[in-house]
Amino acid sequence: MMGNRILVKGYFKGNLGDDLFLKVLTNRYPNETFEILVDPTAASYYVNLKNLKIVKKNTLFKIISKLTSFFSEGGIYTVLLKRYKAVVEIGGSIFPEKNRAGSVNSERLYLSKHMKHYFVIGSNFGPYETQEFVDSYRQFFNNIEGVVFRDTISQKLFESLNNVKCAPDVVLGLKDDSNERVKNPYVAVSVIDLLYTDISRNRLLKEHADYYEDIVIETLTQLIDRGLDVKFVPFSKIQNDTQISDKLKQKLLALRKNANIEVLEECDTETILKVIKDSSYLLSTRYHAMILGWVYGIKQQVLSYSDKTQNVINDLFPQQYHYIIGSENEYSFDIKKMNTVHHIEALKDKSEEQFYYLDRYLYKDSVEDTNE
Repeated sequence: MMGNRILVKGYFKGNLGDDLFLKVLTNRYPNETFEILVDPTAASYYVNLKNLKIVKKNTLFKIISKLTSFFSEGGIYTVLLKRYKAVVEIGGSIFPEKNRAGSVNSERLYLSKHMKHYFVIGSNFGPYETQEFVDSYRQFFNNIEGVVFRDTISQKLFESLNNVKCAPDVVLGLKDDSNERVKNPYVAVSVIDLLYTDISRNRLLKEHADYYEDIVIETLTQLIDRGLDVKFVPFSKIQNDTQISDKLKQKLLALRKNANIEVLEECDTETILKVIKDSSYLLSTRYHAMILGWVYGIKQQVLSYSDKTQNVINDLFPQQYHYIIGSENEYSFDIKKMNTVHHIEALKDKSEEQFYYLDRYLYKDSVEDTNE
């Protein structure tokens, strides 16, 4: 017998961008029950989402998972699958090719074969190295109910499939229920550790770590000299955002000893959203810092470190003031060029199309097919 929960798969480790996906998803369907499987150390990030059940990957979970993996490619899902009526895989860079793997992983294949309703929401495709990898995912996507990418380059890779769409980023649909705000005289800063290794990042980024830190310092000293305070907003402790923020704070204080500089030690979602929302300016390296700058109308400069950022800028707001890390262009900063989108309501409306296939399933005949 089919269960009534929806399994949500993604990168749920206390990373703000992915946590915002989950927030938007659960808020959109308050009458549905969602479930995630997470490490016990990350569970506290998700307890405030009322219609979300949390399964902790504790010792017992891991023992059962290991035992079931001996007998089936589905592993733990051979036990859990009867709880679910659908699978939603939601996230950004969730389809990178690992070590020229060339094929879809066994867990995804198992779920796609055993779950009639499987959806992919909010992602981009790649980075990838082999055509075999693209071809294997073309077959995988063709066998599930629906896929909505967040950039046109990803969509065009699979344009032969009639169940693949593209819509602006899920987080653009974040509800902003706050009243009118008076902007505070500080710049919110999102930085990353370019020395941190991640399969979705270009390995050559490490070569630019020192220059990247130098341009962040250069920009922030100019803003401090204009009377602005600085608030660093780490998006992920696991990926060293807090550590690199602390390092840059100390460098800044060595240059401007009287500056008011703060690093948010707690990376909880609501605190970070409020700090970004109330800022006068934003210096964004994290992709979703840029998106939040658009959502809240904060003038910003984007330091782009990946194709995912560049592709979305090109698709939605090519005029965004930004600098591509690793480019041969010499860096310069001009506060007068800091900007943000001026058509956010249109983007918010279009971002709801990320849920087209899931809406069609959950609401059955109430969703019109936009292709008709």
